[in-house]
Amino acid sequence: MVDRVDRFDRKDFPQVFIYGPQGDEQGAAEDLARKLADLDITAPLVVKSTFGEALGARIKTPLPHVVPVPQANQEWAATLGSRTRRSGADAIIAIGGGRCLDVAKLAAARAGVTVVAVPTQLSHDGICSPVAVVPAQGACGESIGAIAPRMVYLSIPTLLSSPLEAVRAGLGDLVANPLALRDWALAADRGLESIDRRAWDLSVESFDSIEGYLAADVAESAGDARFLMRLADGLVLSGMAMVCAGNSRPASGGEHEISHAIDHLFGGRALHGAQVAFGCLISTELYGGDTQGFRARLAQLGLPQHPSDLSLSEDDMVKILLAAPYMRPGRFTVLEDTDLDEGGCRALLERIWD
Repeated sequence: MVDRVDRFDRKDFPQVFIYGPQGDEQGAAEDLARKLADLDITAPLVVKSTFGEALGARIKTPLPHVVPVPQANQEWAATLGSRTRRSGADAIIAIGGGRCLDVAKLAAARAGVTVVAVPTQLSHDGICSPVAVVPAQGACGESIGAIAPRMVYLSIPTLLSSPLEAVRAGLGDLVANPLALRDWALAADRGLESIDRRAWDLSVESFDSIEGYLAADVAESAGDARFLMRLADGLVLSGMAMVCAGNSRPASGGEHEISHAIDHLFGGRALHGAQVAFGCLISTELYGGDTQGFRARLAQLGLPQHPSDLSLSEDDMVKILLAAPYMRPGRFTVLEDTDLDEGGCRALLERIWD
């Protein structure tokens, strides 16, 4: 069974297809191959992780498949882009997790070809966004402008076997959207940004799609195809919001700056979405929200709600808070507006984690 997400079928958006739960991975692989043929893609370069082996098995191409190296970075993506161009490939098909999709988007931009995203897990909202998070050599992840996929293909049979931590991280990325929008509005009030209403509405809808599941047992929900379709819907909508805005503003505010600072200073302590959800605690407190209620929500979802969950000390957190405003130059959020010094950082941490 194939469910097509018709409301995404607009010229300025990627085509989105969801292969429904009644089928199996072999059926999804055959359907994916047909969809690529419908797009007149005849000589793609397939970039796949080990989890993408089954989904890529039916794709017809004269070119050998490529498996990203474990630490694929911007240099590796550039080399892949050059290889794509020299080989005469007419597209890159990326089948795998976030890093696989991100290096493929960057390589496709380098090669000047289209890219098709086939995620094997739902861990973040970058599936169809025009942004790639790829580390430079010897550095941490860096957000880089790339190209949005021409098509996104989601196989529910594949996603049903994805890691539970990836599902939690996907939810974590989406619970940040209301705070990201609040930061966007704050910047607009200062005359620093303008609001794209369509992007705003898509970001709101992305959170709404999963809000009803936030009080449920994630371990149980992860085995429910209906939930995975809602999570996929939310992550795609969030990516579409970024396509509309032309940047990550509708889904990335101070909470993402916190996550980037953790990556920069400590090499990352959890999946991106999990760190973003943790960063929401800082923004919630600075906005005067129900921080303890948010902590309880994160605990319910199995996401980090205390620095110790990320093996971070109070001194580590002070360094993170002081570094965060420098992670995305030109982006104004509640962190920049508060202008914390060391004393302010420690007082903030005490209010949240007394």
